[in-house]
Amino acid sequence: MYLPKKRRRAFTLFFLLPGLLAAQPASKPELADSVVTATKTETERWRTASSVTVISRDQIENGQFRLLPEALRQVPGLTLATPGIPGTVATVMSRGTTTKDTTLLIDGRPVPFNLAGSFNLESMALDNVERIEVLRGPAASLYGGRSLGGVINVITRSGKSVEKPQGSAFFETGSYGTFREGLSTLGSAGMLDWSLEGSRVDMQGQRQNSQLQQNNAAGRFGLTLSDALRFDVDTRYFTTGVGTPRDSATNDPNDHVFTEFWSVSPRLVYDAGGRWRHSLTYSHTQMRQVATGFTAPPQVNNRISARTDWLEYQATLRVTDTWSLTAGAWFQDQTISRFNDSAGGLLDIDQNQTNLALFLQTQAEVLPGLNLTGGLRFDRYSDFEDVMTWRGGLSYRVAATQTVLHLNYGTAFTPPTPQDLTPVFGGNPALLEPERSRGWEIGIEQPLLKNTLRLAVTGFRNDLRDTYQYPPPFFIPQAVGEATTYGMESSLDWNPCAKFGLNVSHTWLHAYDDTNMTRLARRPQHSFGANVMLRPHEALTVNLGANWVLGREDFLPTSFAPEDVEDYLALRLSANWRVSKHLELFGRVENLLGEKYAEIPGFPAMGTGAYAGFRLRF
Repeated sequence: MYLPKKRRRAFTLFFLLPGLLAAQPASKPELADSVVTATKTETERWRTASSVTVISRDQIENGQFRLLPEALRQVPGLTLATPGIPGTVATVMSRGTTTKDTTLLIDGRPVPFNLAGSFNLESMALDNVERIEVLRGPAASLYGGRSLGGVINVITRSGKSVEKPQGSAFFETGSYGTFREGLSTLGSAGMLDWSLEGSRVDMQGQRQNSQLQQNNAAGRFGLTLSDALRFDVDTRYFTTGVGTPRDSATNDPNDHVFTEFWSVSPRLVYDAGGRWRHSLTYSHTQMRQVATGFTAPPQVNNRISARTDWLEYQATLRVTDTWSLTAGAWFQDQTISRFNDSAGGLLDIDQNQTNLALFLQTQAEVLPGLNLTGGLRFDRYSDFEDVMTWRGGLSYRVAATQTVLHLNYGTAFTPPTPQDLTPVFGGNPALLEPERSRGWEIGIEQPLLKNTLRLAVTGFRNDLRDTYQYPPPFFIPQAVGEATTYGMESSLDWNPCAKFGLNVSHTWLHAYDDTNMTRLARRPQHSFGANVMLRPHEALTVNLGANWVLGREDFLPTSFAPEDVEDYLALRLSANWRVSKHLELFGRVENLLGEKYAEIPGFPAMGTGAYAGFRLRF
């Protein structure tokens, strides 16, 4: 890779200037919550200059979130849409971008994408999850393509610090013929630690042919070889069988999709005295999907298989107490095949893509409370153009008031998906241009009332080019050209005591096709999220969550033209009662008001459902 002399000087200055400014140690303010996704290293959240929402283990348990989409619905800036049947593909859009523009990680390892560039978000069980970090905004300088909208990082539980092994078993039943059961354990013995979980879900569903059978198993094993050297392995396996009647006008009684996924990912970490940390991570994943019973387009009987190998080396050097550098290289190789059984076994897709990347990041506190972050990454693809992306961020915390100001700017891209390239889907095999973006955000966060109340407001904008839409009925890629998404995220968190908590968020979004002078479909103008936690007794916790979505425009199944669609309000009530240290009872009601709505027109959401169960801890 050749860079002109002036650009080489600019890049050198870009990375060295923060370190030179940080030569004098700065006084550090009080510690805050830390995240890893924004910088690929553990960093206090306010220093990252990025918008990161953390969903904790307590929030997962108190809200009784069973699958990943349930936990993500109240994150500012995110829009989720499903066909109304659990286990079917969930769409997630970050700040007006599409699903293929958001990267999904599990413990920092990327989850492979499918034909359309999405991932099996809807199949991710949360029984063994410690927390979820949601980074919004361009992240390509660290994570490469498909992080134009942001990153979702699911961080699983570890048994490393658990001296006495723990275990739990649960059972749940409820509406629509639902049964759910599972086991989990975590702990450590000598150098070895582990965290394991397994669960099963059976559901008959609300519509005909909307049944779900799902099996999940995941494990994380660690071996602490010395104070400086650690080895761990992350493994997971799931199968999902789901009926897909399609839209309410079709109600097909036979369509069925079966998905099987497994992965194994070892990682070796060497920490040289806290100053120089190295990690080497490998991941191998395989997925197969079989669609049967389909008799009409756009979907026909087919078999899909995908294999992905990913390798990353990363090194973090703490040059001084206030300046650190992170550098790394990654390689990814993916093969995707699709056989169309309805056409005599025709192999209509057989693609292999490789991606080699180098990245560098600098973080520095140049003055007390003033932090600078910069990143640069080069991606080389086997099938697409090379891409260089960068990011610059600034955050400042006022010591007297603890006010945090942040500013972030970055470039990003999303390469064409297999679907974009395949003629059978209306794709173009000669498509070499990735979707590109320039995005920025500016925000303020203010703690009040002895840090029990936190207010935050962030404005953002993304300028997109070479982007696409996928209108029904055939969902063939439709070039948009240039598009703009901009808006504002605001939130209020109030936790005055252990017995009461309130979280309210609002996202205003404007997503516009600048080429055709129309709105981008399925992006609501206003999204409100709220959650109230009450603990009338130390053993009883009650949560009431709400999602209110207004100002949507989408393609209707009758006219296949974008039109205004209905607003909706969905409430979720849950309660947890810890009877003893070994027994917990829980129950919840979803769609409490019985709202009749569809996140995707023609695919009605499920009505009111009540569920209850118990958990044994040992």
